[in-house]
Amino acid sequence: MGTTEQATTALPAFLESVRVADRALLDVARTHRLRPMEAYLMLILLDEDGPVSTAQIAARIAASSSQAKQLALALQLRGLITRRDRTGLTELTSEGRQEANGLSVEVVEALQQRLSPLGTVKALEAVIA
Repeated sequence: MGTTEQATTALPAFLESVRVADRALLDVARTHRLRPMEAYLMLILLDEDGPVSTAQIAARIAASSSQAKQLALALQLRGLITRRDRTGLTELTSEGRQEANGLSVEVVEALQQRLSPLGTVKALEAVIA
């Protein structure tokens, strides 16, 4: 079987793995009383060393600056992030960092549990090949 045929055959499995990963994040976010994009933003901020601009957040979450700002403001109301008004620089609070760390562990566990039966590694290898 050629590379193109392998990729074509593996594509449905790859897409299924994306759907499963999306659902895992949704389910974990709900247990933390977060919307999926709020959880995603917290995971992004956990990966940063310092404050991040609204434009950088928007680019990372593939959303408009206005949407990124609204997500940040919702998390700020919960005390999970700080956002500087004039500059829009955003970062996790210590409570937010603790919450994001727990969220990260739970998402990884959910992904491992849900993706392992799909043979995801083989699907990814075929699609990338």
